[in-house]
Amino acid sequence: MAGTQTAISLAYDSDPVYEVLDRFIEKVSNTQPAMMEIAHFLEERTRDHFDNEEDPDGNPWAPLKAATIKRKQRKGVPVDKILHGETLHLRDTIFPFWSADEAGLSTGPGTDAYAATQQLGDESRNIEARSFFGLSDEDEVEVIDILDEFIQAEG
Repeated sequence: MAGTQTAISLAYDSDPVYEVLDRFIEKVSNTQPAMMEIAHFLEERTRDHFDNEEDPDGNPWAPLKAATIKRKQRKGVPVDKILHGETLHLRDTIFPFWSADEAGLSTGPGTDAYAATQQLGDESRNIEARSFFGLSDEDEVEVIDILDEFIQAEG
């Protein structure tokens, strides 16, 4: 259908992050710079997931299926990289967003349905998930460190 959009929203739920967020909100008067830094960190880590072909926890993505390899070869697309089609359109249209009370990532126009399929998989089409959004335990520590830096700077 023309004009139809698919949206996917993934929320991150972590008690350690919530604890530091409570202190952050209480002590930091201008929260937007920290949210911007977190959003850019998330963008960098997500691009790393594409470059390393792994989920946020470092697990390798499912390999390409034979049919996908054949289709890519017919189109003259390199087959040595997963989720790298004729262009790096999905990877390169991941962009950060932030406000005073949120930090996140979004996919570019026209990639949301494809991104959701790759992130979550699609059993009906036999497509395995190749998650690229998300935080590892190490990433969570980095987010907490960013918030702590702003808390300490506020004094």
